[in-house]
Amino acid sequence: MSSPFERRNQQVWEALNAPGGGAKQALQLVNRRLKKGEKGDHLTAMRAFILAHMPSAGTNPHSSPLSEALALCNELAFRKPPPKETETIRLLEMTYTYLGKKAEIGRLHEHLYKTRIATPGRTKPVDEAGLQEWYNGCMKACDWAGMQKAAMMLQKQFPNNRVYYFWAIAACFIIVVACDDDQRASLGLFGTLASRMISKAASEIPQGKEPGPSRAIRTAAELQLFYEVLTFTKAEDAELVKYLESTTTGFQSRLGSDNYWELWWLLVDSKLRLREFKDVNKHCLSVLSTGTVNLSGESADGPGADQPKVSKVWQDDWKVWSGYVTSAVELGLVNPEDPLFSKAAALVTENLILNESVSRGALLAGLKFAALCGPHACLRCRKDVPTLLAACLTFFQKQGGKSSCYDDLRPYVAQLTVDERKELLIKMKEYCMSKDLQSSDMSLKELTNAVRERVTQLNFRFWIEIDDQERPPATAGLDDFFQECFAVYAVSLQVDVDLLVTDMRIGDELLLLVAKGLMCIYASRMHDTLPLSIAIIVLEHLLSKSKHNFTALLLLVRLYSIIGALSCATVEYQRLSIKQIQNDSLSHHILTRLSTLLPFANSAAAKLLHPTDVADVGLHVPANPTDSLEMYDISLRMYKNANRTNPEMISLAFKNDAYGQIKDMVLFERRVSTSISACHFEIERRRVLRFRGVAAEGSGAMWDRALTSSTSDNRSFDLFGEDGWHTGCDMGPRVGSQWAKGFLLAESIVATLVAQSQGAAAAGGAAADLPKDASSSASKTNGSFSETAHMSLPQRLRGVVDREEGGESECEFTGIERQVLGIVCLLGDVQVESENTSRSSSKIKALLIDLASKFEAVRGTLQASTITKEVSATSTLDAAISKLSLAEGDWDSAPWYSLHRVYMFLEVCKYILQLCDFLDKSPAVKALKPPITKAQIGEIKNMIGSSSKSVIQMAKEQAKDVVQVTEADIDTVLSCKGLELASIADFLKGSVGRGKVERYMDKIARSRSSSWAAVGSVKFS
Repeated sequence: MSSPFERRNQQVWEALNAPGGGAKQALQLVNRRLKKGEKGDHLTAMRAFILAHMPSAGTNPHSSPLSEALALCNELAFRKPPPKETETIRLLEMTYTYLGKKAEIGRLHEHLYKTRIATPGRTKPVDEAGLQEWYNGCMKACDWAGMQKAAMMLQKQFPNNRVYYFWAIAACFIIVVACDDDQRASLGLFGTLASRMISKAASEIPQGKEPGPSRAIRTAAELQLFYEVLTFTKAEDAELVKYLESTTTGFQSRLGSDNYWELWWLLVDSKLRLREFKDVNKHCLSVLSTGTVNLSGESADGPGADQPKVSKVWQDDWKVWSGYVTSAVELGLVNPEDPLFSKAAALVTENLILNESVSRGALLAGLKFAALCGPHACLRCRKDVPTLLAACLTFFQKQGGKSSCYDDLRPYVAQLTVDERKELLIKMKEYCMSKDLQSSDMSLKELTNAVRERVTQLNFRFWIEIDDQERPPATAGLDDFFQECFAVYAVSLQVDVDLLVTDMRIGDELLLLVAKGLMCIYASRMHDTLPLSIAIIVLEHLLSKSKHNFTALLLLVRLYSIIGALSCATVEYQRLSIKQIQNDSLSHHILTRLSTLLPFANSAAAKLLHPTDVADVGLHVPANPTDSLEMYDISLRMYKNANRTNPEMISLAFKNDAYGQIKDMVLFERRVSTSISACHFEIERRRVLRFRGVAAEGSGAMWDRALTSSTSDNRSFDLFGEDGWHTGCDMGPRVGSQWAKGFLLAESIVATLVAQSQGAAAAGGAAADLPKDASSSASKTNGSFSETAHMSLPQRLRGVVDREEGGESECEFTGIERQVLGIVCLLGDVQVESENTSRSSSKIKALLIDLASKFEAVRGTLQASTITKEVSATSTLDAAISKLSLAEGDWDSAPWYSLHRVYMFLEVCKYILQLCDFLDKSPAVKALKPPITKAQIGEIKNMIGSSSKSVIQMAKEQAKDVVQVTEADIDTVLSCKGLELASIADFLKGSVGRGKVERYMDKIARSRSSSWAAVGSVKFS
């Protein structure tokens, strides 16, 4: 049965964990107990932990709940004597972690240890258990400096425990691995210390099987750590070679047998840098011939010495071939008649001319040999050296039936001249045409290989003739190209049988080429999105047969985004089944601007996911793929879980002596804790909350700390407190101004800048990337703004916008957003001017006139037709595709921008109506002399309309062309009218059919309509 104390504590935790967050209720329970006279370190630590969960946006940073929580923790943790209860210390650790002060955890345990050994009456000068607690506490907090300090003390005070010695080495190594590149020079001392300590351990390894000294390397994991330290700290290659060839630490040693081939390649790589090409050639030729590198025939020590390592895989490994070819060519450059070079040339040439099948590695070696010899006349003139053009053609003839042929061959074809590429393409086509795909004599295997050869040849044709990077995309011969793609695709359907659901079909690549060709047409005529609509239909048809083609899915995400069908784009993005860390690198496809483009979910979109894609609903996939808030919650979950599990995994690696895994774990922890994507997700999530009108109080203290953070003299802005998720997040080199300005936009436009304004000096919002004199954050509480001595918000906004227009920072705001920002600045000026009753209203009236003119400009922009821009002569398909990203700059040319423009127009209408309400009701405004009359306020309202209903109706009329899909549009797609591509029209009518085309077009229309319905549901105050 629990005690009364435990029951009272349970009430506090239940209140804190209540749905929506009950930090205020929990704090009241604790304060009530304190007033009744209850005392104890645990209660104080509990109060600090609850204060860390209190919302603090808009409060003075020096008197906020977060500051009070930190002060309570410091007072409790560093007093003399410190607290002793395990639960109290655990609460302090959790509070420091939540506050972003993980470094304090190491100081806490150091203080606990020093106080413990200084206790009067102790007989032992050191305390092993206390040092271990210090070490483990720092490890769990990722405080690598404190961990290293504790580890060094452990290995010094307990020299007979060899584990502590390797803990100290690993701790020094971790400091170097986890630091930033600009800090590595100042922290290089730790790397040197780790290198010397483990080199000493390596030098003490005995020759035989006896254990040796206690601090000698004894396991393969410790040997792996040895080489990790040497390579990461950039040890001399000569020193590496000495150790790698040693009978105690080398790849043929007893300890090195578990990592035999990895250590051997490390040796070869080091010898290549040392230019010991004869040794490299001898090593690689031995592996290619026998599968072993036991060159001398002498036995090394250990159980594996009498039975040399033999690997059939390594006999044809590309690393071995690459080392062999590189060393041979380098020897040939010194002496073209060198027998080692002649032997290599004969072997490579023989592999290229043999009629029987030759391994992929051997053929690739021939390509590399020809490419390396090509620039040197002394080698190129030899008869036994093939030309690169001949080697490329031979490789295609022997490997064209493999799916990897195009990727293998392209780097070498890129080294050919323009005329040589055209000649190669002609010979490829002749070789492919020599095989009749309609022949009944061909077996299924032969037909499959022939189709793959055609696919490879068409890939090279598209690259060389159509999408050459050195010139704009060519669209003249696209109809013939498409016709050939469709003809081969029809044949590919005969061989794409008996495939698994997850298998990629051979014909998929052909339809992808068609879609890329249509994008070339779009790149040449950016005002016409018809090619993109047809490309979407072709890709949707591809996915109806090959549901897991991720290249097609990613391309669909970009295409749906550019035409404004954001609901469809989010559905396709979820079909990718992106999980965990993949979101960190793929989020730029759709998650960068959802708060502006798709802030509201489409209720019908949940039905659009394929049934096989919903197994992970709620875990990795949102129940509704258009619910941006749920998407951000799922994406952020990985970072929160990783912050908890990464230290546990590192601790487990130390416990199991798995030192070889530590570097990768630390690098992963560093990537997660300093992720720009995580910051962007948190920002976008907040913006979605603002759009939806959800109270931000429930989003946690982590975001509240972002609102109260200030810019410092070194332009350092920490999103999650002073030490946050990552200490000293430098907005300049690391994060940049892109998401910082997105954050500024969210907290200026979307925040209720004008609504509920009681007092009025507009100095609120969180500022990022501002001038150095704007070094203090503004205050904001529950939507009402109070006057401060800091720079006002209009000044801050103008500073950011002016710098952007001046080209001093990377473009982030769209054109309409910049216009709205200008209006927001004027709204803030009106409030600032109206606060002081001693002022005249003439300045306010002038501001209102300026406001009216700017609003008319915004309305004129909305009514204007979509801005079109011709593609420059230097643009390429890649450049056109890059413009499809929602995170990149040329906004005005994108069709989705019209919908975005309407949404921003609604926003500015809402602000102006709220300003009118403020002017009508504020006592400060009524006290102005002369007063602002109701007629003047009504005139401002008339700019918008008599009611919010008329505003929404007008905006709907403006968006009609974006939303509507007519029967004529479907007929245009089916006939490809305007494109003059009969081959695509025949394919759409015959293979896809009118019914599917109509469904795909309807899908796009529903996506746009649902997005607009969400925009139309905006309520005006």
